[in-house]
Amino acid sequence: MVAAAFEWEKTIRSQTRAVALAGYSAMALLVGCFGYWAATAPLSGAAVAQGAISASGRNIKIQHLEGGIIRQSLIEEGDRVKAGQELILLDDTTAKTQVNRLFKQFVSLSAKAQRLISERDGASALDMPESLRQNSEDSELTNLIEEQRKEFVARLSRFNSEQDILNQRVSTLQDSLVGLSAQRQAIENQLTIVADELKRKKALVDQGLTNHFEYTQIQRNQADLVGQAGSIESQLASTRSQVIEAKEQIERSKTQRVEQAVGDLAETRTSLADIEEQLAAAQAILSRTTVRSPTDGIIISAVYSSPGAVVAAGEKVIEILPTSSDLIVEAKLSPRDIDSVHAGQSARLKLTALNTRLTPDVAATVINVSADRLMDENTHEPYYRAKLRISDDLPAPVTAEQLYPGMPVEAFISTGDRTFFEYLIRPVLDSFHRAFVER
Repeated sequence: MVAAAFEWEKTIRSQTRAVALAGYSAMALLVGCFGYWAATAPLSGAAVAQGAISASGRNIKIQHLEGGIIRQSLIEEGDRVKAGQELILLDDTTAKTQVNRLFKQFVSLSAKAQRLISERDGASALDMPESLRQNSEDSELTNLIEEQRKEFVARLSRFNSEQDILNQRVSTLQDSLVGLSAQRQAIENQLTIVADELKRKKALVDQGLTNHFEYTQIQRNQADLVGQAGSIESQLASTRSQVIEAKEQIERSKTQRVEQAVGDLAETRTSLADIEEQLAAAQAILSRTTVRSPTDGIIISAVYSSPGAVVAAGEKVIEILPTSSDLIVEAKLSPRDIDSVHAGQSARLKLTALNTRLTPDVAATVINVSADRLMDENTHEPYYRAKLRISDDLPAPVTAEQLYPGMPVEAFISTGDRTFFEYLIRPVLDSFHRAFVER
C-alpha cells in the first residue's frame, strides 16, 4: 500500500516537472525574443504638441481712408468672401458730384486744347479725338465740345477776314504801283520829247529865227515835267513801302495767331494736368465708397452693418481672416522637446476636430521654431511655438475645404528612431546621472 502510494507520487512529480520545464522554457524563449526585439527593433520617436490650424498671413483689418455713411452692408460675420468682392457700399453722392464736376472741366479743357492745336497748326477744320467724341451721348458734355467748335469757327472766320483785308490792300497797292509806273513812264517820254524840242528851239533862238519867250516856255514845261516825275517817284517809293508793310502785317498776323495759340495751349495743358490729378484723386475716392475684399477669406468681424451708420476716417470697418494664404499649424511645443525639434523635420497631424477613426493623419513639415520660450496666458505654462506647413498632397478623404483656420490638431513631430529598450533605460540613466550631481 505504502509502496504503491510512493510510486504514484513519484510518477506525478515527474509529470509536473516536465510541464514546468516546458513552461519555463517557453517563458525564457518569450523573454528572450522580447528582449531581442526591445534591444534591436526601431520605434519611431515623436514630440507631441497640441496646436491649431491658422493662415500663414495675419488677419487683415480693412480701414476706410475718408470715412462716410453706410448705404448698404452686403456681408455678415462668418461669411466667406472672394478677392474683389463688394462688402460695404458707402453713400457716394458727394464723391459722384465731385467727379462729374471735374470731368466736365476735363472735357472742356481737352476740347479747348484740341482747338488750340488746330489753330497752331493752321487747320481749316476742328477734328475732335475719339476720346472726346465718345461723350456724344451726354448732352451737357456735347455742348461743351460744341462751344469750342463754334469758337474755332468764329476765330478762324475773323482771322480769314483780316487776311482778306490785308491781301486786298496789298493788291490795291500793287495796282497803284502799276499806275504810278505808267505815269512815270509817260512823263519820262514827255521829258524826252521836251528835251528834243528845247534843243531845236535853242538853235533857232541862237540864229535869231524865233523869239526867246517860246524857248523859255519850253524850259518851264520841262521843269514842270521833272517835278511831276519826282512826285511820281516819291509816290512809287511810298506805295512800295506800304506793300511791304502790308505783307509784313499779313505774316505778323499769322505769327501772332500761332504764338497766341501756343501760349494758350501751354496754359491749358497746365490746367488740364492739374484737373487730371484732381479727377484721378476724386475717382479714387469714389471707388473707395465701395469697400471690397483684398483677398479670399472669412469675415471675422463687421463693425458696421446698419445703413446710415457713420464711419470715421481711418476707422476699421471689417476684419478678414485670409484663406488664400497657405495653411499652417501653430503648435505649442513642450520645453523638454525643444532640443529634438528643428526646421525641416517631418510630422504627422491628427485632425481631432474630425472623426479620428475615419480620418487619416496629414503630413506636415516644421518650418519654424520660436527662438525663445513663450508663456501661455491662460495656463501660465511655458512652451515654444512651432510652425508646421501642411502638405499640399492631402490623403483621401481629407480635402482643403475641410481645413479651417482655428481647427484643433495634434502634431506628432518625428524625432528619430529608438529601440524600446532605450525608451525604458533613458529615464533610469537620467536619474542615475542626476544622482551624481546632486548635493
